[in-house]
Amino acid sequence: MAVLIQLHMSPSAQELFDDLDSRVGESMASAGGPPAGLMSHVAYPEDGGFVIADVWRTEQEGRTYIDEVLTPLLLEVGLTLREISARPVWSFARP
Repeated sequence: MAVLIQLHMSPSAQELFDDLDSRVGESMASAGGPPAGLMSHVAYPEDGGFVIADVWRTEQEGRTYIDEVLTPLLLEVGLTLREISARPVWSFARP
């Protein structure tokens, strides 16, 4: 079953987000494309920080990517992961 994983981070400085976004892009390019299981991705500002909300095919695929790739990149750019949540997705559609 698909899952929505939300990561709440701080601070919300645009330059930190841009740096993270650039590093994630480089990581994906080196890996030959998006990580296995990633179905959609959005990021938005919220409460003095920002949220990355991704739909993954399975929670394990998302958690593995977060642990092995994303968390080290967060530390490199000086972002703090405040909270992570996972929720089942009952429906997912692409236009």
